[in-house]
This record gives sequence, C-alpha cells and structure tokens, in this order.
Amino acid sequence: MNDPTARRKKYALLKWVRRHNARNPAHRIPKPKGFNPETPRIGKPAREYLRAMQRATGMPVTGQFDEATMRRLFPPGIRGSVMARAHAELGTHEWPSGSNSGEVKRYLAAVGLGGGSPWCAAFVTWVLKKQGFTRFPPNPAFVPSWEEWGRARGLLKPHDLSKPGDLWIWDWDGGAGDHIGFCDEGIRGATAYYLDGNVGAYGGSVTDAARPEGGIAVVIDLVKLRRLG
Repeated sequence: MNDPTARRKKYALLKWVRRHNARNPAHRIPKPKGFNPETPRIGKPAREYLRAMQRATGMPVTGQFDEATMRRLFPPGIRGSVMARAHAELGTHEWPSGSNSGEVKRYLAAVGLGGGSPWCAAFVTWVLKKQGFTRFPPNPAFVPSWEEWGRARGLLKPHDLSKPGDLWIWDWDGGAGDHIGFCDEGIRGATAYYLDGNVGAYGGSVTDAARPEGGIAVVIDLVKLRRLG
C-alpha cells in the first residue's frame, strides 16, 4: 500500500544514517540493496534499514516508523522535510570535474539552465521545488536575486536566529551575495554549519561542513518563505 509520507520518512532515515556513519566509521550501517527513498511505499529494504538504525540507538527494534523513531529521525514540519531531502543529495558532484555538468544538470534544469553554469542557487531551488515550494525570485539561478527578493518581501531574519532549512547567503568580498545554501546545524560560537552545493571536491559537490559565521550576509527564513506558497 502506498504511503503519502513514505518519501519524507525514508529521506529522513537516509539523512540520519549518513550522519551516523560519518561519526562512527567503525560501526557503519550499510544501505540495503533495493532501498529507494523515491518510491511511495515502505517496503522490506526500508524496514531492514530502520531495524539497523533502531539497534544502533538502543531503541526497540520494530522496523516501523513508530512515534519514538519519528522523534529520533527528524523534527516535525517543513524544516525537517527540506533538510532530509537536501541531505539525501550529499556527495552529488560535477562530472567531468570542474564542468558544472553531469548529475548536477538536474539542479540546473530547475532554474531553466543546461550544463555549464554555477549551480549553488539551482540546488537550493531544486530542493525547495521537490518539497512543494512554488514562489521564487525572478532569477532563481542568480544569488543576488534571492537577497533582493527576500528583502523586498520581509523574509529576512538575524543571523543568531538561524534554524535548519533557513537560506544562508554568503558574501566573500563585501559586494553582492556570492553563494547560497542551507543552514544545517546552525551557528555555534563563530562557526556556521551548512549544507550547500557547488563547493568542495570535483570542482563542485553537495557538501555539509562548517565555515566562519562572519561570511553570512543574509538569512532568509524558510518558514516565511513557505507561507508565500
């Protein structure tokens, strides 16, 4: 039987396992053969994955997305949904290296572009479209367009109020915004923990890491953006 929440649940599980494996390399949880977060049902591979996750956390091993498991996997609401989807893209990268092409062309298609263009804003747009967002800047492929549009619609918020899923616009040189991505773990001290695209290996990958908080020029509130449609 199809489950309208299956995709969100499975993406959240995939996100949790990726983090677990990064923090516990000696106790990695392998992805079962046949696990596909895109299908609208929760089948045997997903339940096998769930049981492994539950064993790793000392929870009752039910193989079900029960209440205790749901609380462990993600917070309720749009923030958890968006970040589960974004985390599922970790590791996607350009190929050939430095080409702005390859797998990332599907992100570029979300803003009406083909291969060969910078894609950090395209990645953000692709994730949001997958989660049902319909309102975007006039030129969603262009980072300054996000800043101008967000400011005009009252979507901005202070840095220190950032929450997972908020959009961080980074400024590297004191001019217009240069880069956009998602707030992931938030800001701790002077360090901002992010998830974004077109950085890192291969000339551009989807990456989660950290950089100095001072580079954040603008924060767009995800919840306010969702209220637009």
